[in-house]
Amino acid sequence: MPSDGKKQTFSGFCKSIFWQVFVTAYCYVRHPYLTYYTWTLDRRLPAPACPRLPVDKFFWRKIFDRDPSSVILSDKLHAKQIASDMCPDIKVPETLWVGERFEDIPAELLAGDVVVKSTHGSGFFHIIRGGCYDRREMIARTRKWLQTDYSRYCGEWNYHGVERKLFVEEFLKHADGRPVSLEAKVYVFGETALYSFCFHDRLTNRARQSFYDAQGNVYPYTQYLNYPVSFDPAPACHGRLLETAQQLAAGRDHIRVDLYEIDGDIYFSEFTFHTIGGKLGSAVQREFPDINNVWDLRRTWFLTQPQPGWRGAYANWLKSWLDRPVPQRGA
Repeated sequence: MPSDGKKQTFSGFCKSIFWQVFVTAYCYVRHPYLTYYTWTLDRRLPAPACPRLPVDKFFWRKIFDRDPSSVILSDKLHAKQIASDMCPDIKVPETLWVGERFEDIPAELLAGDVVVKSTHGSGFFHIIRGGCYDRREMIARTRKWLQTDYSRYCGEWNYHGVERKLFVEEFLKHADGRPVSLEAKVYVFGETALYSFCFHDRLTNRARQSFYDAQGNVYPYTQYLNYPVSFDPAPACHGRLLETAQQLAAGRDHIRVDLYEIDGDIYFSEFTFHTIGGKLGSAVQREFPDINNVWDLRRTWFLTQPQPGWRGAYANWLKSWLDRPVPQRGA
């Protein structure tokens, strides 16, 4: 007759098989486009039931981790106010106008250097320099922004609940009139700001990009965007940028905090929950292996708040799976 220990081991094995099969089938059937979108990264199906790799964790978060606060933080207008409340020392670009039609923006606001943005989505902005813009083109472009449900592109559900509006924001400059020369995208996992991706002089013909680890060391990586890779030393403000990002991240399992530095002041830009739409395939895993060591899903809303029905049972199982001791290689 099997011992109690063997019975428990067999029961745990059966539960593990059940949840892996059930959750995987549920995700594939209920979210076929997101499954296909994720598959295209590496020609590999995601493993959502017990996610291990960054691509699996993003896939899992899009389906299960529906934290209501993510919607508020994804609203680019509300996010500025939240950042100011959380970090009084940080500055934010001044909002000059808010509305729903480009045609309603006062002409005098568009006569100089400003940025026109949408409250939702990614890449929905246009920089106007010296009052030069094509009015008909801007009307068409901004209408398209507001008509676009960005949540449908990559499964970034958090954008769906954002009230779609346009706003005009000041164009950030140094005291000598130069456009902002340092833009940092800081990747925070829990209490750890792991990496920073920096644009140097992005709005000039000297634009370049660099990646730094938490100690400010230049991190070798494949070109991310269409700018030359630079091995410039980390900026003097690098430590402050990471500290500010950690404060704004407030212990979330993972969030990207975008910041600017101008003449010693740090400005907030926006929060991002799914970097490049969650397209972090095997290449990223190879280049940034530390991500899995610090990305702890036990900090997510799904695993820290009560969940209804079968999701609650699955959350309990997943927490126990994440709490299990991980055997060391060679042990």
